[in-house]
Amino acid sequence: MNRKDLAGMLEYAADLMEVLGEGEFRARAYRNAARNLEQQEADLAELAARGFKGVPGVGPALAPLLTEIVQTQEFPYLAELEGRVPPGVLELFRVQGLGPKRIRALWQNGVNSLEELVRWAEQGKIRALPGFGARSEASLLEAARYALSSTRRVLLPVGLEAARLLLADLENAGLKAELAGSVRRGLETVGNLDLVVVGTPQQVRSALGRFVEEAQGDVLLGRLEGLPLRVFCTDAASFGSVLVQATGSREWLEALGAVPPTLATEAAVFEALNQPFVPAYWREKEHVGLPAPQTTLQPPQLRGLIHVHSTYSDGSATLRQMAEAAMAQGLEYMVICDHSQTAAYAGGLRPPDVLRQWAEIEALNAELAPFRILRGIESDILPDGSLDYPDELLARFEVVVGSLHASLGLNRAEQTQRLLRALDNPYLSILGHPSGRLLLRRKGAEADWEAVLERAQQNHKVVEFNCNPYRLDLDWRLMLAWRDRLNFSLGPDAHSLEGLSDIQYGLLYAHKAGLHPDRIVNTWPAERVMALKKMG
Repeated sequence: MNRKDLAGMLEYAADLMEVLGEGEFRARAYRNAARNLEQQEADLAELAARGFKGVPGVGPALAPLLTEIVQTQEFPYLAELEGRVPPGVLELFRVQGLGPKRIRALWQNGVNSLEELVRWAEQGKIRALPGFGARSEASLLEAARYALSSTRRVLLPVGLEAARLLLADLENAGLKAELAGSVRRGLETVGNLDLVVVGTPQQVRSALGRFVEEAQGDVLLGRLEGLPLRVFCTDAASFGSVLVQATGSREWLEALGAVPPTLATEAAVFEALNQPFVPAYWREKEHVGLPAPQTTLQPPQLRGLIHVHSTYSDGSATLRQMAEAAMAQGLEYMVICDHSQTAAYAGGLRPPDVLRQWAEIEALNAELAPFRILRGIESDILPDGSLDYPDELLARFEVVVGSLHASLGLNRAEQTQRLLRALDNPYLSILGHPSGRLLLRRKGAEADWEAVLERAQQNHKVVEFNCNPYRLDLDWRLMLAWRDRLNFSLGPDAHSLEGLSDIQYGLLYAHKAGLHPDRIVNTWPAERVMALKKMG
C-alpha cells in the first residue's frame, strides 16, 4: 500500500457515504485527507510512524484510523460501507458520468443495476428524474451499455494475479502447470482463466478444490475472481499438444491446422507441423498469416523512461525519487511529464510552477549526471486542437506529450480535426494515450485513426503506447498495422514509484504489435528524443 492507494480508499469510502446519504461531514473530511495525502513527499510508512502529524486535514479523529489501516492493511469501515450497498448499485460506479449523488438518486428511484439503468434509459424514464434530462439520458445509455458489456471481464493484471494463485497451489501440490488462453496471450482484458496441468482430474481437484465446481471429462470447470475457470488435465506425453490448443485463439488455431495429439512440448508441435515456433503473444486472429518478428525489444535496450509524473502535479513521488528509481533500473534519462495548467483537477502546473520545476531539474541534473531529467510536460490538447500554454513556453520544453483528457465525447469528425490540428503543432513531440480510453470503464474518443496516424507519420510525430494497464492505448492492433510506418514511445504514465513497473506491459505489447526496437523511441539517446520537436 502506498499514499495513492490509501487516498483512493478514502475517496471510495466518501463516495459510498454519499450513495448511502449519510456522513456528509465525514465524507468531506475523507476527501480532504485524500487530496492532502497525495501531496505529501514522505512515504506512507514514515507518515504512519509519526501518526500523520503535519498532514493537513488529518486530525486526531482520523489519524489513528489511517495508522491502523497502514499497520493491518485492512479498512473494516470501508468493507462495512460496501456491504450496505447492493452489488448492482456498486456496478453503477463503472458508468462514465455517474458520481455518487446521481447513483443515489437512481437507486432511490428503483434503478439498482446496470441492466436496469439500460432498460430505464431505453424506455426514456431517466430523463423524467430530477437532475437528469434527455441529453444526459442518451449519454448514460451509451456509457451503461459499454459498462454492461465489460462487467464479466477484468484487466490483464487481475487475470495474471488470479492465475498466479492457482499456479502456486498446483506447484505446492507437486503438479506441473502452465497458464493458457487469453491471459497467456496477453489480451488487455480477459473473460476467463485457462490452465493446463499434468495430472488427473482427481489430483487437480484436490489442489484447487475450492475453485472447482464440476468436471467434464478431463476438463475441470469453476470460478475465480468472478471469472470462469477451465483446467485442462493431461499426461506429460500430451502436455505440449494440449497447451497449444488451450492457448491459441480459435482463428489462429484454425490457420495452424491439426495439432498432433501426443507431443510433450510446444516446440515439438511446431516442429511436427514444419513451422517455426510462435510465441504465445503472437497467436491472435490479427496475427494469422503474419510471421512472428525475429527481432524484439529486450529490457536492456531501454535507455529512457518517457511520461512519468511527480508531486508537482498528481504524482506521489518527488522528482528525485522518480529519477533515482530510473537510475536504479540502469536507465540514462527520464522525461518528466506532469500535467499542464488546464488539468487543474490533477494539480496542473501554472507557468510559475513550470519554472520552479525546471530549476529543480537543473540542480538534480548537475548532481545526478550523467543521468538526465528532460524538461517535459503532458500538455492537454484543448477542444480546438491547440496545446496548453502559449507558444513561447511550449518552445522551451524539451519534450511535449499532448494528450486528450476532456471533451472525449466530440463526434468523430470533430475529434479527428482536433487531433490533426494537434499533430500539426510544431511543439508537439508525442501524441499521448491517443484515444483517452479507460479499459472496462470508458470507451475513449472516436476518430478516423487512419487519418490521424497518417498525419503523425507525415509530420514525424511519435505516438505513445500508454503502458498503464487501465489504458494500454494506442490499441495494439493499430500499432500492428502501423508498425513499419510510425515510431512509438512506451509511456508508463507512472504516478508513483510502483507505477514505473508498468513498463512491463509496454514490452509485452511492443512484442504483440511486432515493433522493431528501432521504432521505439525509449531505445534512442536523449538528444534524439529532444530533437523530435525540430523534426516536427
